Amino acid sequence: MTMRAITIEESGIAIREDLPKPSAESGSAVVRIQSAALNRRDHWISVGMYPKIRLGSILGSDGCGIVEAGSPSLIGTEVLLCPSINWGENERHQSPQYTILGMPQDGCFADYISVPSSCLHPKPKHLKAKQAAALPLAGLTAWRALFTRACLQSGERILITGIGGGVSLIALQLAIAAGAEVYITSSSKTKIDTAIQMGARGGFNYTQEQWYRSVQTRFDVILDSAGGPDFDKLIRMLNMGGRLVFIGGTRGKWPSILPQHLFFKQASLMGSTMGSPSEFAALCSFVEKHNIQPVIDSEYPLSKGKDAFERLLHKERMGKVILSCDEDR
Repeated sequence: MTMRAITIEESGIAIREDLPKPSAESGSAVVRIQSAALNRRDHWISVGMYPKIRLGSILGSDGCGIVEAGSPSLIGTEVLLCPSINWGENERHQSPQYTILGMPQDGCFADYISVPSSCLHPKPKHLKAKQAAALPLAGLTAWRALFTRACLQSGERILITGIGGGVSLIALQLAIAAGAEVYITSSSKTKIDTAIQMGARGGFNYTQEQWYRSVQTRFDVILDSAGGPDFDKLIRMLNMGGRLVFIGGTRGKWPSILPQHLFFKQASLMGSTMGSPSEFAALCSFVEKHNIQPVIDSEYPLSKGKDAFERLLHKERMGKVILSCDEDR
């Protein structure tokens, strides 16, 4: 039996219809994918700007579906897939064998996927499949950055930069649910207004010259995914004992940083990426407890996967881009 999938080839992404349906090996399960979600990681792989690319791999780190083969107790259940593979026993950091679902191990942009049974997690009951599929990679990244690394507490002020992408939006929702006072940045007034409607206290347009001078408050936590020329300004916005956690560098290198701006405030500067299976379980429980619904920008059938990749890069995108495998199966 064959299936459809989106793979990475020498020429870029390809939508194939001739791949063999996977089988369940010992300790694994076969899941029929209902919905999957795109991440920037998929784009970087598709243009060859990611380490150790394995051509022919099926892309996609985020997926939700129904177990078709594996442990009899799981067959027929709706599950969410944890994208962290081989995290290891040390919760402080991933192991040398760590990988992310969706290259090199085949991912979720397919009709079916075979994964270790340890990756399976019950789908939060209040979420539809497409909402659940929007959660894993972005949600796990945000959860670890906010709560494991930055130790965000109720009542603290947090600034989240670059609202609109999957991580920043779910971080906004998680922080609000945790009782934090949330502020955001964006290049779009529309996105700032939307974030305020979602519960943010305020927002700042970082494209305005010297925008940081309008910021009257100081932040206990700052979550940044951009880096670039304004990074030193973020450090100056930290409160005493503040924590700045960064999860990416889309705007490039940092400028020079004065050590005095950190040590005098007893501030912490820390990196974070992805998260462990136990953190994924904690994320899913928190999302269900607080009835959080990930923001979806748009939805495409698997057969229109190339259109979905184009939408992923659109500057007006607000939320996750979803692939529906059930829609045109």
